[in-house]
Amino acid sequence: MTRTAQALPEVLGPVRADLERVRLVFRSILADVGVHSGDMVRDAASFNGKRLRPGLTCVAGRIACGRVTDSIATVAAIIELIHTATLVHDDIIDSAAVRRNVPTLNARWGTQAAVLVGDVLFSKAYRAAAYLDDPFASRYLSDVVGEVLEGEIHQDQVAQNPDLTEDTYRRIIRGKTAALYEAALRVGAHYGGASAEVGDALAAYGHHLGMAFQIVDDRLDVTGDEHHVGKTLGTDLAEGKTTLPVILWQRGLSDAERIEARDLLERAWDDRDAAREVGRRLRASGALERADAAAAAEVDAALAALAPVPVGQERTLLETLAGFVLRRTR
Repeated sequence: MTRTAQALPEVLGPVRADLERVRLVFRSILADVGVHSGDMVRDAASFNGKRLRPGLTCVAGRIACGRVTDSIATVAAIIELIHTATLVHDDIIDSAAVRRNVPTLNARWGTQAAVLVGDVLFSKAYRAAAYLDDPFASRYLSDVVGEVLEGEIHQDQVAQNPDLTEDTYRRIIRGKTAALYEAALRVGAHYGGASAEVGDALAAYGHHLGMAFQIVDDRLDVTGDEHHVGKTLGTDLAEGKTTLPVILWQRGLSDAERIEARDLLERAWDDRDAAREVGRRLRASGALERADAAAAAEVDAALAALAPVPVGQERTLLETLAGFVLRRTR
């Protein structure tokens, strides 16, 4: 797959003004954090980098009603708060030292403080949702966060299992990643007053886009450049996560080769040299290209889901974003 050097802010150019508005709402929600957590929360807010999810909320709102209302800007900020909280907790789970080329909260402030800051971000998101006139976000996003956490718990429960099936892998990434992508579009559509048909179409697009995003993310963990990607690489193997490239690599092996591969994977959980060897084998086997094909199939499904969405600038932007997710390098 040929990967693009185009940065996401360029792709999101048509909603740049909307995202600036969302950024101000995001800051206002965090303006009243306590004196003891203020510096740490501001550090966490600096992870607010790609802004893809709130961008999707804004696009969905524009499709629904032609503009971004105060409610749409608020739910977009809430989506980004939830996402930021999950990043903080993910870095703790992965013992990651770097996020977007800066030290993670757990690296700078310690694990206990980072856990609590993630909790503060969740609490601020729920509080902002509770103050909306329409209670949909408060109820719906509570369920979505539960699904995200369930996906993370499921992933932890099957860690260090080299025999993980693709079906199980897909259930995990549906929860930990795709659910929030779907939610980003669902809330934008709802608060913009979209029809049920358009709302469902945008939600389906979000699901498939999120699935593609995570598959590409798992590939980049193996092959990306750490400075370019902006986070600690190799954490999937080090944490015993069996991702799609690893599943696809093992699928083409003989019984004897699979036993040897399982031994290598088990060593990779603690041995950087073994992890590098796994990466070399993934590249040589064609597993990465097959993972790319799986991501491309999700993008095709995302684009197909847009059929009921009116043709226009916003739909074109969603199509462009799907291409970005497939070819991204960070």
